[in-house]
Amino acid sequence: MENWSQFYATIGTASAALLGLLFVAVSVNAAAALGKDPVTRRLAEQAFHNYLAVMMVSLVALFPGIPTSTFGLVVLLVSASWSVWVVVRFYQAIMQSTGSSTFAVRRHLASLVGFAMLLVSAFLMAVKWDDEFTWVAASTLVLLFSATTVSWELLRRLADRNP
Repeated sequence: MENWSQFYATIGTASAALLGLLFVAVSVNAAAALGKDPVTRRLAEQAFHNYLAVMMVSLVALFPGIPTSTFGLVVLLVSASWSVWVVVRFYQAIMQSTGSSTFAVRRHLASLVGFAMLLVSAFLMAVKWDDEFTWVAASTLVLLFSATTVSWELLRRLADRNP
């Protein structure tokens, strides 16, 4: 774990800063961001969700002296519960999309891949099959990328509503 501490400190700090910026953007535009439009509301939710997942993994990874199997188990349990909501949100977006569902699939694909990578690597660590820190790190990068992309789409939609 010590070899990865700088990575997790950096990615945790980045996700916390971006989460704070997103919180401000949503707060300033609360009526538009959290209002009647389900797409805009889901964009905000997805971005927050992914940033929080990256922060959670980073905080657990930085816990002093945590054994690899315990780290894997904690990340597995938390990300498994969050993954259920990722799948539900994806299903809702597909079912409620107007016209082409390509936007919904494209928007959720990185989150689905990131959480799948996180679940598999955390499972392997929890059952002590392997030290999967590289895959956990890669999954946090995918989730951070996904959250930032979704945040940008949210901000674009908010700007279109309030010129």
